[in-house]
Amino acid sequence: MGEDRRGRAGGQAGRGVDTAASGNKLAVMYVRWAAAVLCLLVAAGCQQNHVPLVTSLLVPALGQRGDSVWARVSTYDKDADSLYLFVSWGDGTESGWVGPVPSATDYELSHVYSDTGLFGVLAKAKDLKLETVWSDTSFISIGEYGPFVPHRPSGPDAVRVGDTVTYVTAAGHPLRRKVSIQFDWGDTLSDWSEFMTADQFYYAPHAFARAGQMLVRARARDGLDHVSDWSKPESVQVTGLSRPR
Repeated sequence: MGEDRRGRAGGQAGRGVDTAASGNKLAVMYVRWAAAVLCLLVAAGCQQNHVPLVTSLLVPALGQRGDSVWARVSTYDKDADSLYLFVSWGDGTESGWVGPVPSATDYELSHVYSDTGLFGVLAKAKDLKLETVWSDTSFISIGEYGPFVPHRPSGPDAVRVGDTVTYVTAAGHPLRRKVSIQFDWGDTLSDWSEFMTADQFYYAPHAFARAGQMLVRARARDGLDHVSDWSKPESVQVTGLSRPR
């Protein structure tokens, strides 16, 4: 009987050891699970934020003083964060932070220069945490730009008084503005034409009122009343009376 009691006691002790071991294993598994979850939470909360990029800055080569000119900034952020843009116009003025704007988009800012000269334009971007360095400098020349002198008028070099003949010319513009053309016929001055696309051919009819050697020339103006010099003249010999009809 004493042996039976000792056997039962030994069995109970064995079961106690097994229960403790199982409890220790569960505790270790729980600690490992909790550590894994904690690592995931820490990783999610501490994800690296990348510095956004100013990939390009584009400005026109020429601009008119007093006119609005643009600067186009291309932005990108690896984290797809919304961005804020900042432009230094090179004349002592700045845009301040503008935004937010979506990542990977082109955004235009505008500015009016009150002085003429060559200006270096810079841009940078930031998200809510990090800011880029300045972009490379882009230069814009601000001036008083009027139309180019028109081409020498082209047409007949010998006509009769009263005959209607046509001469053609064209005038460009450094800013591609529309232009109006005026002819000096030698015997009278024409009205200004309607405004047309720069470098578009303009055909002007005219009937000379008197005989003589006429010098036909043209000039151009834009919408801001910048007027070009006169073109080189086309010499036209006007003779006699018009042919009988």
